[in-house]
Amino acid sequence: MITLRADNRVLSTGAKYVYLTTNYSSGTGTINVDNTDPLAVDDFILIGEFGNGDAEIFKIYTIDSSTGDIVLNNSSDVSASTVHAHPESTKVTILPYDQIRFFRTAALGTIADEDPTFSDSSPLSSWTAIDPSSYYSIYEDTTNTTGFGWFEYRNSDTLDVSDNSNPILYAGFPDNTVLSIFNDFDSLLNTNELKLISLSDKFSWLNEGLSLIKNKLNLSNAEYTVSTTKTISIVSGTSEYQLDDDFSDLVEITKDADNTPIPNISISKILSYTGSEIKYYIRGRYIGFVPAPTTSATYNYRYRAKSDRVTSLSTYINLPDNMFYAVKDWMIYRAYLKLTNPLAASFFASFNVALDLYIQSAVKRTANLDMWDVMDEANT
Repeated sequence: MITLRADNRVLSTGAKYVYLTTNYSSGTGTINVDNTDPLAVDDFILIGEFGNGDAEIFKIYTIDSSTGDIVLNNSSDVSASTVHAHPESTKVTILPYDQIRFFRTAALGTIADEDPTFSDSSPLSSWTAIDPSSYYSIYEDTTNTTGFGWFEYRNSDTLDVSDNSNPILYAGFPDNTVLSIFNDFDSLLNTNELKLISLSDKFSWLNEGLSLIKNKLNLSNAEYTVSTTKTISIVSGTSEYQLDDDFSDLVEITKDADNTPIPNISISKILSYTGSEIKYYIRGRYIGFVPAPTTSATYNYRYRAKSDRVTSLSTYINLPDNMFYAVKDWMIYRAYLKLTNPLAASFFASFNVALDLYIQSAVKRTANLDMWDVMDEANT
């Protein structure tokens, strides 16, 4: 049996809220709040906090802005009353959604499983009301043992649906996923320290460490981050074209018609170049051609990519020789700087030692030995 879990607290994070102005016993159908400006009729509101036993969700039926009174409905537009008592100053939060639904997609058994695609064609459940008394909405899949779980939230009044969640791996998160790295990081901190470290801190430090590693990787193992083949559509009279956001350095560029390599020219020689052969140059994130193209064409190219920003717990960290294990040393170093822990320097040294050893033994995938033969293209 696989347990899929969605954290309900994301719905109240950053949401607008007001406060109750008085104490209420159970069975109350009208509440009074300190400010009605953020509220609107048909809004869903959470009285209390997700995870508390007395938390409740209602729909607003009417608002009296002059008195601050709010009449409550349920999601079916039937008048409703509180089940629990709520004291003065209880938070009342506007919720964008009041329902949740779980889905599953099958594992393909290919590299595509590292970045699975969501589909709403295979729901595991119907749309169900969110339980405000729990931190999590949970679905137990007793049928499937492989694949990826997902969930979406929905507003039952407007029928607006949220973006789909990140994939939840049925087989568990491998060691080289972000969640596993975060779990290793958390295990090195005590409870009080963890309270001072936010999820955004973790992602920031993780991405910083990955950037350092991949910059080193580009120096010693340049082919590891090479992109798939890309194309540029050349337009007559236009010399420069913007490259990809993650562009770092060009590996090759060829003419599409016959895959003939296009030679490079340094920017310092562009003004003095008077030849007719097309050559390319790199200027920041732009690639340029001299002389300026006079006809439309398509060029193929590959490039080394910069470190991309990781934002999902399920993302795979693709590094040779399991270098992802050392990322947590960098994260602990950054955490200890924030916590003013004197052991910060030790983890900084540990990260650098691992990085140096990794660079020395970086896998050279070409596996080519030195050769002293005359190159084929040198023969005439």
